Amino acid sequence: MTRDTRDLSRQLTQAVLGVPGVRSVLPPGPALATLVRDVRKVLDVPRDGGAVLVQDRPEGARIRVVLTSDRAVPTVALLRAVRDRLAEVATVVLGQRPADVTVRVVEID
Repeated sequence: MTRDTRDLSRQLTQAVLGVPGVRSVLPPGPALATLVRDVRKVLDVPRDGGAVLVQDRPEGARIRVVLTSDRAVPTVALLRAVRDRLAEVATVVLGQRPADVTVRVVEID
């Protein structure tokens, strides 16, 4: 992978926000830590910046995102839609499918 990961992260963030049912994308860091504490969940998300985390690995790009949605939105369908959209955009930009795409959802009432 030779692309700038910050640029790719911005593109992927816009793609995720375009998926119906996504309320917001949570960047790793203090805001996510506060949310995790508040909902008493532990989300395994590294803190190297970017709303959509893109890591350059020897086996290919690793993409991770945490997003919020309304409780009324079907979670499994949303996970699949976001995962597929991330893989589609990353494949176009990078010229190959990412090695790993992880999507986590926090439901908000």
